[in-house]
Amino acid sequence: MKLRLGLLLVALLAAPGCDNVGGEVGRGEAVPSVAPPRVSPVELLPPSVDRSVTRRVEVRDPPAIPAVQVDVQRQADGIVDILWVVDDSGSMANQRQTLTDNFSRFLEELLALQVRFHMGVISTNHNDRGTLRGTTKIITNETPNPREIFLQNTTFPSGSRARLEQGFRMMELALTEPNLSGPNAGFLRPNAALAVIVVTDEDDSSYGDANYYARFLRSLKGPGNENLSSLSVIGGTTPDGCFPPGEEVYYGGLAEPAFRYSTAATKTGGIIGSICDVSFEGTLVKIAQALNTLRRVFPLSLKPDSASLTVLVNGTQVPRDVVNGWQYRADTQSVTFLGNYVPPPGAVLRFEYAIALP
Repeated sequence: MKLRLGLLLVALLAAPGCDNVGGEVGRGEAVPSVAPPRVSPVELLPPSVDRSVTRRVEVRDPPAIPAVQVDVQRQADGIVDILWVVDDSGSMANQRQTLTDNFSRFLEELLALQVRFHMGVISTNHNDRGTLRGTTKIITNETPNPREIFLQNTTFPSGSRARLEQGFRMMELALTEPNLSGPNAGFLRPNAALAVIVVTDEDDSSYGDANYYARFLRSLKGPGNENLSSLSVIGGTTPDGCFPPGEEVYYGGLAEPAFRYSTAATKTGGIIGSICDVSFEGTLVKIAQALNTLRRVFPLSLKPDSASLTVLVNGTQVPRDVVNGWQYRADTQSVTFLGNYVPPPGAVLRFEYAIALP
């Protein structure tokens, strides 16, 4: 048995190597035989279609959310320089007294309107050369006893009357050099409106046309600011003049019609009043109200949903109140302050609201 196994082993070792490439011995790469994969058949069925009725899909717009708008505006500064041009003639003694008696009412109106003012007085007398009168030349909101100062500045010595009353020319001198940097220094402020108020019983006798002086006033504040300057007059009524109360019996008591002053007042948007009124209060109140540069109406940039409108002044919310707050006016698309409350000078106003849907 052992002999047979040995012979078999010798025979195997002696046999030459071979492969399945060309049947040659010892050449080519040995590749194992692999049976091909078996693939199961796939059954292809026709598609199945669900032919039931599909429900209609409703496409809706997303919910509308109003956009929010914020408008920021600034209140005017409320600064006015007021130049009084007062006739110094003897015939004006009673009218100057009437002016002083009504000055307090004029002042009250300015303070109620929160106007920060400078006031100075010049005469129509060419000998004064348009220089401000008095030891206190400029009356301001802080001046003690302003009525007393005004009385002193509008009281003229007897016999000082000039032959010709040149209110226009004296006004021009008062508002130009060398007076502006000389005796009238500090009166005219670059950021203030300017109001000239003439009180006289004679018309102007200055050289030059009235339209020239109107243009002079309107040009003082520079291009685009023409409406910041105005001239108002309390003078003789046109076209025939008038008699001041109690002076009908006096020779020369007629107050001349103030044609030239009235022309300049009309050209500059000023107020025209009569020197023959028993009281100047009504005219002075109208002038003071015209000098109010504080805005009461603030237009909004877009149409608001009025229920959502909120108004803040200097960061503090102001109530919607006709008397002590504001109201919205749809006809002008604006917030208005028509009652007792007016946003103060220089205040920042913020209007927050939802934009009205179309």
